[in-house]
Amino acid sequence: MKLVICFFALFFFALSCAHYPMDENYNGPLLLPEAIKEKYQYTSHSKNPVINIKKNKKGFFVQEIKLFSSLNSVKGAGEIKIEYYGIPGNIKRPVIMVLPILGGPNTIVKSFARFFVKNGYAAVIVHRNNSYKKLKVLNNIDPVLRQIIIDHMQVLDWIKTRNDLDENNTGVFGISMGGIKAALVTAIDQRIKASVFALAGGDLPYILSYSKEKGIRKKRSRYMDENHVTLDEFHNELKQTITCDPLNYARYIDAKKSLMILAVFDTAVPYKKGKELRKKIGNPESIYLLAGHYSAILYIDYVKHKSLDFFRKKLNLPYEAMIHHR
Repeated sequence: MKLVICFFALFFFALSCAHYPMDENYNGPLLLPEAIKEKYQYTSHSKNPVINIKKNKKGFFVQEIKLFSSLNSVKGAGEIKIEYYGIPGNIKRPVIMVLPILGGPNTIVKSFARFFVKNGYAAVIVHRNNSYKKLKVLNNIDPVLRQIIIDHMQVLDWIKTRNDLDENNTGVFGISMGGIKAALVTAIDQRIKASVFALAGGDLPYILSYSKEKGIRKKRSRYMDENHVTLDEFHNELKQTITCDPLNYARYIDAKKSLMILAVFDTAVPYKKGKELRKKIGNPESIYLLAGHYSAILYIDYVKHKSLDFFRKKLNLPYEAMIHHR
């Protein structure tokens, strides 16, 4: 009975979605300029990670791991906390980095990580660094975004050290702010072979200025009151200071390796900015949900299955792993 209910739920939500293929006239991404590459250079080091907790689940295990950044250019940088969902055995598996929302519990991303691992893929949640969210000086936003990208690149370095993970089959799934970070990392680091950007967008000055997300509105209002600036002045200052933006890097993302999931009534990450990012990337395969930013949770099972289908097309899952997870 439960399977029947799930089937009809998926069928209903599928009818309220629009699924568009990639633009057939897409000519491919631009090469990342050397000047941008240099901006994100860092020296890798071999300091051993710390495994804090190990949990054994049915068919997989979870490790909470602390990595140490070799480049700490902003206050609060230094430690990168990840949660690794692995599968016992000798199979070298594809891995999906799962990037969380801006605030609140990580319930949703953990459910995605469990879903991916139960379908044969290893998963790594890259936890947000809450110290990066403090909005004191607008000039700090761009360096923080740069540090975030470099943090995630160092997670890719860690993946390379693992005998149970296939560094050549690495994907990324991000939702909301996680989707924005996923777009930034995908543009800068060519090791990402498949990307799903959910409820994401570009033009961060606009998003930070006009988002109706409660947390962003609260910080924005506090900053404007403390610094006696208008909304227009706030927006203009952000436009002058933020260069690390998905829109600026979108042309370096390969649309063939990307899936976008947008909510047409989204006001937290305004829908029009999601469409703008899609166009800049080159009109990749996209799904439009008849929902807002938060009501999109009603589609969570549909999004999980569509994301898994996409990763199955782009990341090579070993035959032995497919047999094991049938």
